[in-house]
Amino acid sequence: MYEILISEAEQFSKSVLQHYGVPPDHAEVITEVIIDSELRGYDDHGLLFMQIVVQWGFIQGMMNPAPDVKLIRDNPSTALLDGDGGSGAVAAKKAMQICIEKAKKTGIAAVEVNNSGNIIAPAVFVLDAANAGLIGYCSSNIQALMAPEGGKSRSLGTNPIACAAPSAIGTPFLFDMSCSTTAAAKILVAARQGTEVQPGLIQDRDGNPTTDPNDFMGLDNNGMFSDGGGTVLPAGGPKGYGMAMVVDTLCGVLTGANFGMDLQITNARESKPGHFMWAIDVEQFMDRREFEARMDERDKGVKNGDRKAGVDEILIPGERGIRLKNESIARGTVRVSQETWDTIGKLKDLSGVPLPGVL
Repeated sequence: MYEILISEAEQFSKSVLQHYGVPPDHAEVITEVIIDSELRGYDDHGLLFMQIVVQWGFIQGMMNPAPDVKLIRDNPSTALLDGDGGSGAVAAKKAMQICIEKAKKTGIAAVEVNNSGNIIAPAVFVLDAANAGLIGYCSSNIQALMAPEGGKSRSLGTNPIACAAPSAIGTPFLFDMSCSTTAAAKILVAARQGTEVQPGLIQDRDGNPTTDPNDFMGLDNNGMFSDGGGTVLPAGGPKGYGMAMVVDTLCGVLTGANFGMDLQITNARESKPGHFMWAIDVEQFMDRREFEARMDERDKGVKNGDRKAGVDEILIPGERGIRLKNESIARGTVRVSQETWDTIGKLKDLSGVPLPGVL
């Protein structure tokens, strides 16, 4: 493990992004999402994901580094944005800000984005809503790497969803998951490490179960996803498949973005996903303090339930990651794996940006 200052990790990320033409304010948003993932223990969507953003997104030209995100439909409680083919994180951040403002005025709001890119991870955006005293939701349909229940084609994205709500104890409820058995980025990490994945997560291109990540990846010469690979499976079989279809409806069909099999990983210049945000102002139903107290009461009831043998604590969704993040912030440092450090080194070689110092 390598321990580096959070501030230096943030500066490295922003400097690399700006090297590839990302405006400073956009680099700030993308870095916020990447560092949040790293601090919460999801390194596959942290600094490791920077290589996908840079190599696949900017060097291969799959994303516009400096998008002009525009409002194309605007109503009192809804809006639609055009992401201009850029980072989904940038468009999603703006969409949730608009959603929060509208929900504060009307009680509930929904904002969508089309013609966008990968949002990386949705947690930051729903936490923005929770920190403003709202219940927030974010989902995105992304490039198709998942098979439907009973299928073997890359028909749907892993389609992440997240929901957050405020609580009185200062640790918001946070639910953040993909509709697949595992995130595709985790399989990419396993392929690079030369390790197998757990059984039941992926299948090869012929629909046969496999634990070899390369059967899924169809890796190209740059170590990215390519055609000819297998598929990740839906979480819970038909349940994850159904959730992915819901996300695809909200984020693809309804927004006017691409959807389903149109979202191929190798055709991302022309094939763009969408995002869906909604926010509910709890003050429309009860006093915020009462809501937060009721959230805490519910969470304590769940945590204080009987535990199985060998289980020390029942955790609320998001609690483990938020604890890790708070511990890192208290230290002022983040500990990264060898794989992450090697990825940072590759980004240094590509961009010329100096590495963060190791403590």
